[in-house]
Amino acid sequence: MLRPVLRVVVEPGKERKLRNFYPNVYRDELQEAPQEAGVAEAYGADGAFLAVGYYDPRSRIPFRAFRFDRGPLDRRFFRERFVRALKKREGLGPSFRLVHGEADGLPGLVVDRFGGVLVLQVRSRGMEALREVWFPALLEVVRPEGVYERSDVEARRQEGLPERVGVVFGEVPEVLSVEEDGLLFSIPLALAQKTGFYLDQRENRRLLEAMVRPGERVLDVYSYVGGFALRAARKGAYALAVDKDLEALSVLDRAALRAGLRVDIRQGEALEVLRTLEGPFHHVLLDPPTLVKRKEELPAMKGHLVDLVREALRLLAKEGYLWLSTCSYYVKVEDLLEVARRAAHDLGVRLRVHAVTYQPQDHPWSLHVPESLYLKTVIFQEDAL
Repeated sequence: MLRPVLRVVVEPGKERKLRNFYPNVYRDELQEAPQEAGVAEAYGADGAFLAVGYYDPRSRIPFRAFRFDRGPLDRRFFRERFVRALKKREGLGPSFRLVHGEADGLPGLVVDRFGGVLVLQVRSRGMEALREVWFPALLEVVRPEGVYERSDVEARRQEGLPERVGVVFGEVPEVLSVEEDGLLFSIPLALAQKTGFYLDQRENRRLLEAMVRPGERVLDVYSYVGGFALRAARKGAYALAVDKDLEALSVLDRAALRAGLRVDIRQGEALEVLRTLEGPFHHVLLDPPTLVKRKEELPAMKGHLVDLVREALRLLAKEGYLWLSTCSYYVKVEDLLEVARRAAHDLGVRLRVHAVTYQPQDHPWSLHVPESLYLKTVIFQEDAL
């Protein structure tokens, strides 16, 4: 099973993807493929070797490349991948993303590290089939105290795989303790969103704390456990957090109490709450969940975002900052600019682009895998003349 035993042939012209290190080959891009699933070698129509990966005809992406040289997908291979991933993240502290799927050469696997606890997601049939090979290698390299699995995402359901949620190794506390720059969050794992904590917004949270001044007013919409709001409060600003998840707001409340900070809380749907608020706020942060999982959903999502941004701009102070984020690959920076331009036009507000930021280094963005870039944030400043 570990050495390639199957052979797939890629349609003429499509081999360029694999030669440029793009790992995914779709069903209509295969000229020849077997009926069974397993470790496979991919070849061009001219007979040239291209890659080694996992082939499964039931997967929405039948062939996913793991390596572009000949060799097995054995424990040694995965051990080397995990060692490399760990080395690239040296110096990031106790909490970081250890494996970012295809960008780390491990398609379909996400692993976040929180001190001695790993939280993982298995999103593809190939990675699920190879679990008995890569999982021991992960334990060997990282030596965690415990591993918790949150394989309950849409990508897994699209693969036709059952959900897997719970402890899969060692001891994992019911409440995950996450420390970030002196702030401590106690997150119940069974109720956590995604893998527990939005590590990818770490640098933006630090940037906000650097920009906020004492006495300012900060509105953190889609706050989850309040990573932005708490940092604003720590700088002496008034902070209001909005989220529909009561459990997340309870985590925020406890974190604020532990840190001796005050953050006001509003529970409810973002747009509905925004319409009830009065400004001004010097910073308004909009970090909605993944609203677009397919390209055809983009137009409707833009309309919803325009409504959100319009309300945010209504609340924005003179020379205040609007932070607009997206965690969807299909939503580009250009889409965020268009949304803000439409909303600003509706209100007669003038904006300038203060900064554009992307995901941090532990969520690597591979040039060869465009989908690995998913988090984009545009910071706008009110720019009335």
